[in-house]
Amino acid sequence: MNWWRKLFLIGTIVTLSVAGSYSQYTASWESLDTRPLPEWYDEAKFGIFIHWGVFSVPSFGSEWFWYSWKHNSAKFVEFMENNYPPNFTYQDFARDFTAEFFNPEDWADIFQSSGAKYVVLTSKHCEGYTLWPSSTSFGWNAMDVGPKRDLVGDLAYAIRSKTDLKFGLYHSLYEWYNPLYLQDQANNYTTQVFVNQKTMPELYDLVEKYEPEVIWSDGEWEASDDYWKSKEFIAWLYNESPVSETVVVNDRWGTDDLGKHGDFYTYSDRFNPGYLLEHKWENCMTIDSPSWGFRRNAKLSDYLTMDTLIQTLAETVSCGGNLLMNVGPSKEGIIMPIYEERLRGMGNWLNINGEAIYSSKPWTYQNDTLASPKMNVWYTKNATDQTTVYAIVLDWPTDNNSLTLGAPKFTVETSVTLLGHDQSLVWKAADNGIQITFPNKAEVTSEWAWGLKLTNIQNYSYDNTGQHDFCLQEVMKYEPTWESLDSRPLPQWYDDAKFGIFIHWGVFSVPSFGSEWLAFRLIFHSTNYVDFMKKNYPPNFTYQDFARDFTAEFYDPEEWAEIFKNSGAKYVVLTSKHHEGYTLWPSETAFSWNAMDVGPNRDLLGDLAKAIRAKTDIKFGLYHSLYEWFNPLYLYDKNNGFKTQLFVKQKTMPELYELVEKYKPEVIWSDGEWEAFDTYWTSKEFIAWLYNESPVKDTVVVNDRWGTGDLGKHGDFYTYADRYNPGVLKSHKWENCMTIDKDSWGFRRNAKLSDYLTVKELVTTLAETVSCGGNLLMNVGPTKDGIIAPIYQERLREIGKWLSINGEAIYSSRPWTHQNDTVTSGVWYTKKEENEKIVYAIVLNWPPGGKLKLGAPQLLMNSSAIYMLGHNQDLQWTTSEGLKVQFPNKADVTSQWAWVLKMTHV
Repeated sequence: MNWWRKLFLIGTIVTLSVAGSYSQYTASWESLDTRPLPEWYDEAKFGIFIHWGVFSVPSFGSEWFWYSWKHNSAKFVEFMENNYPPNFTYQDFARDFTAEFFNPEDWADIFQSSGAKYVVLTSKHCEGYTLWPSSTSFGWNAMDVGPKRDLVGDLAYAIRSKTDLKFGLYHSLYEWYNPLYLQDQANNYTTQVFVNQKTMPELYDLVEKYEPEVIWSDGEWEASDDYWKSKEFIAWLYNESPVSETVVVNDRWGTDDLGKHGDFYTYSDRFNPGYLLEHKWENCMTIDSPSWGFRRNAKLSDYLTMDTLIQTLAETVSCGGNLLMNVGPSKEGIIMPIYEERLRGMGNWLNINGEAIYSSKPWTYQNDTLASPKMNVWYTKNATDQTTVYAIVLDWPTDNNSLTLGAPKFTVETSVTLLGHDQSLVWKAADNGIQITFPNKAEVTSEWAWGLKLTNIQNYSYDNTGQHDFCLQEVMKYEPTWESLDSRPLPQWYDDAKFGIFIHWGVFSVPSFGSEWLAFRLIFHSTNYVDFMKKNYPPNFTYQDFARDFTAEFYDPEEWAEIFKNSGAKYVVLTSKHHEGYTLWPSETAFSWNAMDVGPNRDLLGDLAKAIRAKTDIKFGLYHSLYEWFNPLYLYDKNNGFKTQLFVKQKTMPELYELVEKYKPEVIWSDGEWEAFDTYWTSKEFIAWLYNESPVKDTVVVNDRWGTGDLGKHGDFYTYADRYNPGVLKSHKWENCMTIDKDSWGFRRNAKLSDYLTVKELVTTLAETVSCGGNLLMNVGPTKDGIIAPIYQERLREIGKWLSINGEAIYSSRPWTHQNDTVTSGVWYTKKEENEKIVYAIVLNWPPGGKLKLGAPQLLMNSSAIYMLGHNQDLQWTTSEGLKVQFPNKADVTSQWAWVLKMTHV
């Protein structure tokens, strides 16, 4: 049993121990269309289509021979009259579909040599004849009549045992002359006898028996997808089939579905728009231009040339598509030499230029703006190196071997190489572009089109998903290496701020029991969580069911902003998405699991960002969990030892880019990193973009939670661990993230007063943290209704009162030589940055008798002075037997918990 089956079998538990499957797709396009495209398909770029069947016997006209003949197309009728007896039927051709020379290993070798990454075989065309022993096609399949063998199974085995290609299957939903289909058609598709007895049993049989990773549907156009039961099949395919995590389907599932639904769109046969499309698409086309099936009477001019095939590949890939190139084997099972020559020629070209094709992404430009004719240069970009772009030049330049390009903007660090050629090419600025000198053509290995590799270009674009491009205006400053990223100076505002507010809010705020990890605890049967669910919710209640009660009806972001401003905090960090995966903004990658679609039906994140910026001078930041506990894409990557990155490329990175571009947070507080390295998360690439080109590049700060082993090593500030408070000075900027509710980050309805830290404890933590060079990020957990509970409000407002008196010792301060006093405990020091001789002593406990002895500071009797912040008069002090300070009458002092001495000329 594969991992996906296991996941969904325990899904009724995994949906968080309260039953139902966590992210199971339902039989609706709204749900099915949310499924991310499996990464392998976008990376593959090039596949082989194989049209083979009984139509390969007459091998005249096209694979639609039977249909054309039955509809009295003149040339087909004439062909039959001239070559076959009067009573000859189409079924009579089947006995001659012999496949005696079919060697699937030879086919596999040809396909591997072509450079293709997947193969799609016609398991059944519209004639209804199946290439496997279908139990629903008795007497009309390759085991019963013709070759007497399982052609599908034999090829699947050869492809998988001899190559690294993916195996896929074409399947026609309808059959021209099947009586069951014709009866349903006559009933205006109000009956589904054909679907129930033929189409669906075949599809399930194919998937379970051969595990194809492409289902290429066809023959859909006469009836709706409701008639075909397409959505129900695809939901099963995505959820429970043996290929659920890797399979891709096209868009041919019912009338009007073309270009609307499916993992990739085909739109029509031979579709090649010449411009970038938003959704993944495929250009399915034929080497024999008039026909998909083999034709004995085809002329050489009917076969596309290598130049045309490579041009089609370049155009297709540049515009975001895959190319599915068709061959039609003979009835004997031979891939004719003309096809083999074309396929091996493609392979030779890809051996040299494949770097510009495989795993590439569309660039800002698809074809060049200046090259004449401009359609002869097509661009792709490197998916991992954002400064590298490829120009596929279809025609060798005739002007002294020089080519002028208008799209790329070069820098002094730009280099140009010709793929397959060892030496760098010479280039120079020209009118409106860049002029590149090609080498002697005799020294070049590629025969048809030539791939230029352009590195360190200026107007490159980066996008981990292939969905958005970010055009840059200057050369990148920080490289995606920790050595480079760690060299970035810390934006001063963050070190000056000292104090921020953390907000943990999400679906976990609905049960508001235990902690924000409730969903996870249920999976592992933590007793108190399981008992809580059993006592309070029905047996089939799922974690997702909580979302509808995440109402936020009393959420007033302006009121929150007022509370945070009065707390004295200088920045706020909101959980945009916790490990449960629910997003507080309408995320493009969390359809139906975000605050706009379910629950409050509003952009909680955007509303707070607007209020914070409109009503306060506080910086706005966002927490984001890299991983999600139960996201199938993440579990798939994890199961693969993180060698795949489906989740990162289709979920994590798109979310992060979207958050930054849309909300411009000045803190990115990453979490959920610990199970995989930063190379899996592509953290360095994101941070490089963040520092170089994002809309917050000059002010943004990030923490250290970007991958296994990164804690306390990389980032603008280190967190080390939750509630980290070392009590000693750290050499790198750090942050103490902690909670007012000692046991939970999220709101808990059953929390006791003793669970909340007192104001004195909070002030103590602030003093300790700032003295040792850290910032304090103090967490509150709002209710599901959107209320910051009174206990939290009280704590925050009291902290604000303390800071309004003593903030001089906190904001913009720096650690002093000593962090705490050498004689009296409970005294913590800071210093004023601009004046090394001003030191602050934060005294946590009122000294007995009002007399305080300090061992660390040394004062000058004639010039030094000591003040208490919030008190107008100088304090008396002596230096006999150490520094002794006389406190004023406590009744005259405004601060209630800790008291700050300001000492000059220390």
